[in-house]
Amino acid sequence: MIGVFYILSQALGVVGFALLVPAAIGIVAGDPAGEVFLVIAGLVGFVAGAAFFALRGRRRKIARIHGVATVVIVWVGLPFVAAAPIAWSSSAGYLGALFEASSGLTTTGATVFAALSEVGPAVLFWRAELQWLGGLFTLLTFTAILAPLGIGGLSSRGLAVVGRQTGDLGRTIHLLRDVVVVYALGTGACAGLLFTVGLPAFDAFSLALSTVSTGGFMPRDGGLSVYANAPANAIVAIFMLIGATSIVWHRVVIDRRSAKLSEHMDSYWVIIMAVIVGLGYAAVLLEPASTLLTAIGEGLFTGISLITTTGVEVHSGSLAALPGSLVLFFAVAGGAALSTAGGLKLYRLGAMLVQSTGELHRLVFPNSVRGEARFGGMSYDAGAMRAIWANLAISAIVVLVAAVVLSLQLPTIDSALIAAVAAFSNIGPLYAAEWPVDEIWPHFVEFDGLSKSVMIVTMILGRIEVFVFVAMFSIADWRM
Repeated sequence: MIGVFYILSQALGVVGFALLVPAAIGIVAGDPAGEVFLVIAGLVGFVAGAAFFALRGRRRKIARIHGVATVVIVWVGLPFVAAAPIAWSSSAGYLGALFEASSGLTTTGATVFAALSEVGPAVLFWRAELQWLGGLFTLLTFTAILAPLGIGGLSSRGLAVVGRQTGDLGRTIHLLRDVVVVYALGTGACAGLLFTVGLPAFDAFSLALSTVSTGGFMPRDGGLSVYANAPANAIVAIFMLIGATSIVWHRVVIDRRSAKLSEHMDSYWVIIMAVIVGLGYAAVLLEPASTLLTAIGEGLFTGISLITTTGVEVHSGSLAALPGSLVLFFAVAGGAALSTAGGLKLYRLGAMLVQSTGELHRLVFPNSVRGEARFGGMSYDAGAMRAIWANLAISAIVVLVAAVVLSLQLPTIDSALIAAVAAFSNIGPLYAAEWPVDEIWPHFVEFDGLSKSVMIVTMILGRIEVFVFVAMFSIADWRM
């Protein structure tokens, strides 16, 4: 377990260092919250540093189950730390702050702040920074731990192009370094482009942190419409797609490894589905008062926002323009594996489709001989398919239970189901979309303690794969 706490100390150190940025912003802007952030940064940094140096030099071998335990402890524990400055710098209360911090770290984008104009710049930037950190921790969690272990049907195939050093430790270190570099460069490029097309520096950087991580937090009320900036909308749309496609595919494209491009078909399917759904939105959003080009632009943006589980809207009500069942399906489907997008991920849906088609073919032609099941460039053995179907079953149970509990407060089962899907697929703004209903759904700030707690748990379960918690409580693995 020493290795688990060693990694936890490093994660705390990253959070402590990140707290210094909103502290500086608050102090420069005259925001009293800046001093709060500075004090908490010092406390977190002290604890992280003490633990790091106490464990340094000791044997830190991490077994399979310890890697899973690390994932659970980090994702469950960090929101409690990240919530402290929000609780002490706003009127949200600690549970509301925990909701906000969990929403940020899981890149969900659901907020308890009804009016962002009343929130100081330090807290606003911390929310955006939490989403960026959550996206980074997601990529590191999948590439370094979950994919190599094959949890939930994930495959480590192709990761060698990211961490190319020989040896387990060397490969892992280089893998983590390459992931951080690619992720940071993408964020910097997005922020620079947004600033170039006219967005204020604070807004450009905050929006870039949210966009690349496929989160839904905005630095201002009113969505992107407040900027009235078409080039900014296009930039956000492009980087949402980048965030929702595989980071391994990014490296293959950058290195121009044409022979390996076909091995990441789920990334292509993310783009294709975003375009198809976007054209569907464009057809619905086209009105006599708007031009075809405007409708196509807004429709494509909305389709990309939905497929990538970001949830950002150009104009309020765009996400709910299509039938609710279709919107929920695409929200649950999510993006590509090894990306920051939420949902079940397209590689799982593709695998289930391929196997289901194969079983139907077997019923018609029982004596036929079929080869290995494949979807795009990925192959699926029996073990992977069992994990994928089990992940689907557990996910469905989690969403159902969350919806039932949320229905105790929310006015209809539809609102409870949408809230549960929004939390599990990490697309919080989906619940806040202007759905064509007669009832007024309560804002997240109006949720009672039980509803907020259920949303927090569901967001975390959706972010780190529910299968991880099943593995966490495997007694057989702990005895190994």
